[in-house]
Amino acid sequence: MSSTPPGEAWEDALPQAAREALAAVLDPSEKVESVAPAVGSSLVLTQNRLFVVRDGASFRPKTGVRTFELKAGLSIRIGPARKRIIIDSTTGTITLFVRSGQLAQAESFVAEVRRRMYSGD
Repeated sequence: MSSTPPGEAWEDALPQAAREALAAVLDPSEKVESVAPAVGSSLVLTQNRLFVVRDGASFRPKTGVRTFELKAGLSIRIGPARKRIIIDSTTGTITLFVRSGQLAQAESFVAEVRRRMYSGD
């Protein structure tokens, strides 16, 4: 599964600053499997975690990169307005907005995260 546009490597889907911020928090064995854009941020999926990497992450040490384990207590969905991604976790709720052109990619990304959470992959 890949929400990253066909033919595009995940590294190309993230701005340089976001790649650097993400690289700083990835475990050595962790591999990025999918990236989906949102307004002012990117969603990143690895084999075990979901990341929200905000634009300017290097200037936001506490909130620039948010990490969520793919396990109980995590919920991700497309909001009722269909241009929002809502992530609920034990630490709170994050709402991300997507542009119309990003919606199909965001829906695919959310579906894959949910599939993994509920199938135990």
